[in-house]
Amino acid sequence: MPETKKVIAHSKAYLEKLHSQIERDSDFFPGQRDGEKVKICVRSHWLREIHIFLRFILLAIIFPAIFIYLLEFFETGNINWSYIHLFLGGYLAGVWLHVFVEFIKSELTVIIVTSERVVDLTQHGLFNRQISEVSLNRIQEVSGFSAGFIANLFDVGKLEIQSSSIELPLTMKYVKSPNLTSRKILDIQRYASLQRRSSDFGARSSDRLNSRKGENFTPEELLLMRSGKKPQVGFLQRDKNKEEDEDDEVI
Repeated sequence: MPETKKVIAHSKAYLEKLHSQIERDSDFFPGQRDGEKVKICVRSHWLREIHIFLRFILLAIIFPAIFIYLLEFFETGNINWSYIHLFLGGYLAGVWLHVFVEFIKSELTVIIVTSERVVDLTQHGLFNRQISEVSLNRIQEVSGFSAGFIANLFDVGKLEIQSSSIELPLTMKYVKSPNLTSRKILDIQRYASLQRRSSDFGARSSDRLNSRKGENFTPEELLLMRSGKKPQVGFLQRDKNKEEDEDDEVI
């Protein structure tokens, strides 16, 4: 009994370690830049695998069964079944290859949304892969569509990302919650835009301070620099000199 508990505890610790390793590795992908963080990883819904399986049933079982039934129904006695078996063997091999390619396309096609860009990894075949990327500041529109009874029942649809840098939009079918996913991508884009504006404003303010290092700033100048406007140094200096002259006249 103690040995069984020890084995269960060891297996549980191993599974937790493996799960943490998988989560840690999922934040990285080939070609990732330094400091770039993965925000969303969009993959196909399991409903696409069901669609591939139903297609396999139709092509590999129903069609051959109908074909054999028609041959036996119209049989005249001159049919060479060896050629029929050879034809069916080649046909089934082609169906298996088609289903395998569709499954590979479903598993390897993914859209990765990072803190800087959107990377679209599309698998078109066994040895044909297309990689497209769009910067977040060039995204114009993100849309989600759900059409049909089954799609609305399982909340599955199509995701489109329109950009100014490419003519055709980045599209992906069988996406879970396409409308929610599109809103998340837009939120990531807005947050990245705010971060970029904040960093640019900080850099401009630092450059202005460094350019006038060693000088004394008036409260009006500091207020203008904090608001992001360029201080009118000459105007402020003239006002200061004018106030000093008026004080001398009063004395």
